[in-house]
Amino acid sequence: MPLLLVARGRFGLALTAALLAVLALPAFASAVKAPLAVVKSGTGQGTVTSSPSGINCGTSCTEAKANFLVETPITLTASPKAGSVFVGWFGCDAEPSANTCEITVYEEEEFTVEAEFNEIEKFFLVLEKAGTGQGTVTSSPAGISCGTACPQAEHEYLEGTTIVLTASAAAGSEFVEWRGCDAEPAGKCEITVDEEMTVEAEFNGIEKSPLVLEKLGTGQGTVTSSPSGISCGATCKAEYLEGTKVVLTASASSGSAFEGWTGCDTPSATNKCEVTILGETIVQAEFNPSSKPKYSLAVTTAGTGTGTVSCDGGACASSYEQGRKVLLAASATSGSSFFGFSGGGCSGTGSCIVTINTDTTVTAVFNANPSSTCATNPSLCPVIPGKARATSSAQAKGGKAMLKLSCSGGPCQGKLSLTAKVKRAYKTTSAVIGKTSFSLADGASATIKVKLISAAKQELDKGKTIRAKLTGGAIVSSTVKLKPVKK
Repeated sequence: MPLLLVARGRFGLALTAALLAVLALPAFASAVKAPLAVVKSGTGQGTVTSSPSGINCGTSCTEAKANFLVETPITLTASPKAGSVFVGWFGCDAEPSANTCEITVYEEEEFTVEAEFNEIEKFFLVLEKAGTGQGTVTSSPAGISCGTACPQAEHEYLEGTTIVLTASAAAGSEFVEWRGCDAEPAGKCEITVDEEMTVEAEFNGIEKSPLVLEKLGTGQGTVTSSPSGISCGATCKAEYLEGTKVVLTASASSGSAFEGWTGCDTPSATNKCEVTILGETIVQAEFNPSSKPKYSLAVTTAGTGTGTVSCDGGACASSYEQGRKVLLAASATSGSSFFGFSGGGCSGTGSCIVTINTDTTVTAVFNANPSSTCATNPSLCPVIPGKARATSSAQAKGGKAMLKLSCSGGPCQGKLSLTAKVKRAYKTTSAVIGKTSFSLADGASATIKVKLISAAKQELDKGKTIRAKLTGGAIVSSTVKLKPVKK
């Protein structure tokens, strides 16, 4: 039991009463609180909350205040609204991360912390089309969709947004080039908006040139084209886009024979002619009267499989004039293979030209393919891809992060990305700080080097640890701490 000294006199009695009052206070009477105020500044919007609870300052709130236990650490968290960025704290004891503030209040005074949010600026990206042709240009993310009748389009994007533009030429036109892009991956235009910017896409019209078909000789016949245009007979001239490949087919009339071509790119022993249009082109086809005898051509098939045989690219006639050259080509149906020709001077598995000088029989052999399954042929078995997993921390040195990956469940192959918050021009933004490709066998482990952007390298050079999100198609998503290697 505590020793209580009692003083004499009126002063002594008052002192004794005061001591008794203190001793009678409950244990929680020492839980003293002090005020903490949070003030928001800047041109943007965001929320600030506290742990323990008390401060909950939403987007429309400019100042909030609450009482907290003295000498107890308080953590404030800032969350910017879409279109805004959190700039920084003022008045914190410490900043454990980019958007958190740690502070301890004391009884002697009121504490104030300022959280600054700024609005992310927007800039126009202007798309202009040039040239004599037509085409469309679209953007990702969406905003620009400039069709064939559109000479110019524009859209406003947040500062720092990377836009990919895709050009598609209309029929009769070709895409020529981009002007004003940061990069042109796979023929597309990539640009990052940091001011009002203009990109130009040029389309030019593809010129057309005439193909003229002239018929020579005293015989009769017709010539047709693929793609269509020539049907001579009636139409012996047509225009085609530059670079178009045209195949002409000659067909002799009864009592006439097709003698040959002049002006083809690819002369043929058959009745076909291939020509590429690169300016005005003239092709001649000669037909003459025929008094030659005709002989039969029989094309048969054999073997355990099935297939078809064409003559000069079409159906085979039952008879042809003496001296006529006929091109035979075999095509096996699904589940069968062509094993070769025999008869009529034909052999082997390629096309064959038969010269008709007598009644002729040609046989094409098709055999069924042997059945093959995954069990009998392991090369047919499907490959099941695996997933790569990274350790929770990785060293960083010389602007590169050394990620330790291990693969399981099958081969691991793909691309990975590191995303983190870094400071750029006094602003903290989330950005892809590194990308790379990787390939690991099932059960294998390796250290993968990832080159980092300069903003991340600067943070690491200051001795700071970066928490990065690791993602990828063949990756188990995780958070990795990038720790600078001490020099």
